[in-house]
Amino acid sequence: MSSERHSKSGFTLVELLVVIAIIGMLVSLLLPAVQAAREAARRMSCQNNLKQLGLAILNYESSHRVIPPAYVTNTREDGNVYGVQCADEYRNSHPGWAWGALLLPQLEQSALHGQLRFNDACWSPANAAAVASKIPAFLCPSASGGSDGFAVLQAVDHRHGTPILRDDGSQIHFSHSHYVTNAGIHQPWGRTTAYCYDYEVGEPILANGNQLARMDGPFFPNSKMPLRRISDGLSNTIFLGEHSSILSNKTWVGVVPTAVTPPRLDLRSWQSENNGAGCLVGVHSGPDTHDHPEVIIHAPNNPFGHTDEMWGEHGPGCSVSMGDGSVRFASAFIDPNAWVAMSTRDGGEVVGNVE
Repeated sequence: MSSERHSKSGFTLVELLVVIAIIGMLVSLLLPAVQAAREAARRMSCQNNLKQLGLAILNYESSHRVIPPAYVTNTREDGNVYGVQCADEYRNSHPGWAWGALLLPQLEQSALHGQLRFNDACWSPANAAAVASKIPAFLCPSASGGSDGFAVLQAVDHRHGTPILRDDGSQIHFSHSHYVTNAGIHQPWGRTTAYCYDYEVGEPILANGNQLARMDGPFFPNSKMPLRRISDGLSNTIFLGEHSSILSNKTWVGVVPTAVTPPRLDLRSWQSENNGAGCLVGVHSGPDTHDHPEVIIHAPNNPFGHTDEMWGEHGPGCSVSMGDGSVRFASAFIDPNAWVAMSTRDGGEVVGNVE
């Protein structure tokens, strides 16, 4: 009798290893492309947020004939409000509500807007739940420093902070915003106290030949800015820009007197320092007259890592919303003069390419 021998087909160990190696190589080639596609989607989402916010500002202006201020404060008020000393050295006081809170009806957030007690301080216990609300329009999906809100801090030293406590012992928590207003060249949180009662008044800087440091951007405390005062043109003037929470915490809610914005990311050989309460909602471009003769310009993603500069996580630069509602990407390598020109509302400068 003859017997048939049946052979079993299969893969050898070597063949399996080769297949696994090929698959690994394909994955390694595809992964960067997938990550790039995801980041492109996040960047588009971020720019769409800025587009919405820019249009909301224009809609606000249509109703009120002015764009919203960076925040609202009673610079003449002193006292203690829910355990917070008013006013601080920059005359920040009650009620403190910021541009983002004022824009809520234009962002289809009328229900939340109705929950806020605008006649009360933005840090009052009655407003505590509402001001912690997470609003997607204020959040960049690429921001890696947090988006779930933060405790508002007061200074421990020149670069650290500790939570501000209300008189009932509770901490003040605000919702995050990854977008900030543009104050122009000069920093509202860098003024001497005498010139913080009325931010429309220029401050003469003796150390710099009595040159005036004035609020030359579209947003500053208590500003009532009609579009006609933006004489450089809406398409040439930055209204809003990115500021990632990896650099420092910002909010759409408002400003708390005595608050600071400690640096969360240090990219220099020496550490960044706290900025005042107004920096919770805004930034400036520099070079501030107070800083002379040190000429410092806060270009997008400037490696100094200041808490009062614009900063994005979509590559070297950030997205900005112009006064006409258009959105651009401002490169970290932008010409400094062009960046300063885009940051002022009425400087008469010629604006170059932002890329």
